[in-house]
Amino acid sequence: MLQTVAGRQVYVVNFTGWPLDLPITWETEEERPYAVALTSAIKAGIVTAAGKYGIHLEHKNGKDTYSIFQIIE
Repeated sequence: MLQTVAGRQVYVVNFTGWPLDLPITWETEEERPYAVALTSAIKAGIVTAAGKYGIHLEHKNGKDTYSIFQIIE
């Protein structure tokens, strides 16, 4: 679900279990870039545990980039 968190438009996902089956796949075209970013972050060791995360996508200098951060409420 898209939300504004800390002034940024992010896709919020909440994992209640771990480990996750990779690659992450979601059904809609809108969600696919977020699924790819999340899969990449898990494989890179950025996301290592269940929890709530925000995924921010940007297109800079001809490249798609992402940032992922944990949301603590």
